[in-house]
Amino acid sequence: MIQEDHLQFLQALWARRTPYTYFFFGFNIFIFILMAFAGGSTNEPTLMAFGVKSNPEIAIGQWWRFVTPIFLHIGLLHIGFNSYALWVVGPQVEKLYGGARFVILYVLTGIAGVAGSYLMHPETQSAGASGAIFGLFGVLLVFGIRHRHEIPPFFKRAVGTGVLPVILINLVIGFSIPAIDNSAHIGGLLAGAALASVIRFQRPGEEESPLFTSIQMAVMGLIAVSFFAVWKNYNGPHLSVRNVGRGFTQILTTGSTTEEFINAINNAQKTFEETTNELQEGHLDRLPALKTATAKSIDELRKSPSLAATADQLTADLLKVMQDQYAVLEDVQRAGTVTFSDGRRLKENAGQYAAVMARFSAWVQKEGPRYGIQMGRDR
Repeated sequence: MIQEDHLQFLQALWARRTPYTYFFFGFNIFIFILMAFAGGSTNEPTLMAFGVKSNPEIAIGQWWRFVTPIFLHIGLLHIGFNSYALWVVGPQVEKLYGGARFVILYVLTGIAGVAGSYLMHPETQSAGASGAIFGLFGVLLVFGIRHRHEIPPFFKRAVGTGVLPVILINLVIGFSIPAIDNSAHIGGLLAGAALASVIRFQRPGEEESPLFTSIQMAVMGLIAVSFFAVWKNYNGPHLSVRNVGRGFTQILTTGSTTEEFINAINNAQKTFEETTNELQEGHLDRLPALKTATAKSIDELRKSPSLAATADQLTADLLKVMQDQYAVLEDVQRAGTVTFSDGRRLKENAGQYAAVMARFSAWVQKEGPRYGIQMGRDR
């Protein structure tokens, strides 16, 4: 039989709402979707622009990178695992501590996780909510030990030493997989344990302290200011619907929108120059292969990711040149020879191509470095 006071405790506790868990859950997904419009969460320029933890940038004053990584995720698997963990453990902590204290615990342990990565892995970039999630595990561990005489006996199995196996298993997994930054996990875990040792849980029916409400507002303000800094200093890929497909299909941390863009431009250059030379030399036997290569290049240009408004316009102009070139190839194949009209069109296409590539080279010199494009790589 459950004692009456224990039953009242549980009823009051689990009746408490958990709005901030679901706010952070939704905010993580919103940022992930926003990153998809900028080329995807596995794209390095996108990660850098959105505020991933990067020691060199922090060293030059980009302090917000201690906060923003908590809400960034690298790939579908990463956000999937962390979202599930937050969905499971977040409501438990928020029901115990209330909304204001939950916000404080979640964000501060997340910052501690970023700090752990900053100190232990200065050479790598990192992001994710796992430091904050381990922080919540640390909170539950200390809560169960600290308040073991104040909670129903059967409730202790879900907190305190009951969470130790989960913590240990996840730490072992973290040490076993090189790509996982366990320093962030440990930093968040230790911070959660430390905070829970000084912050009492919000008892059922207890009004929230004005002090914790004020700190909560300051923490939420810190998040807002941090992402305002990201927006103000944004220098990443252009947000475009064209990037969304790639942004959602990249599961692991592989691939780059910059590389895809460069490859599309390189292939178009190679194909245009090859088709022009072959037609000028009268190698009509290669027409089928030339048409196939040109059609493939046109498809790559259509699917190439969006980096910036100027780059998009250059891609569109180059696409038109390639489409005109394909039309010439079709006319030559139908006629069985390169007519005077075809020769004139080839010359016009060559002029348009040269103009586009000159503008592209100028753009690379001016803006290419911010997207990781250097002169010589676009040829």
